[in-house]
Amino acid sequence: MAKKRKTTTTTTHSNSNYEIIKFCAFWGLVIAAVASLLSFVLALLAKCGVHIDWAGRVVGVCNTISQIALLVTVILGAYRYVQGKSTVYKAFFWVGVILLVLGLIGINLAI
Repeated sequence: MAKKRKTTTTTTHSNSNYEIIKFCAFWGLVIAAVASLLSFVLALLAKCGVHIDWAGRVVGVCNTISQIALLVTVILGAYRYVQGKSTVYKAFFWVGVILLVLGLIGINLAI
């Protein structure tokens, strides 16, 4: 009779990194939802004839904060993915991070 072998797998990722990713994903989602709701309410008020001068700034700030939280989540997840990959993957990762940051700065300069 053959012996049964038990195989085990180990993970090299630490739980704390995944907790950070989960934290940023959750709060990014919550802030994005609040920003969307706020945009909706302010658009309804504008349709009803109520004019609020600072409404656009508030929505812009909420959207920027939610974008930052969601981008941190994506960047951390992508970093964990490219850690064991070749240099080409790492180069694409850093180019992508730089382009995302420059895009976020450009969006904020336009507000």
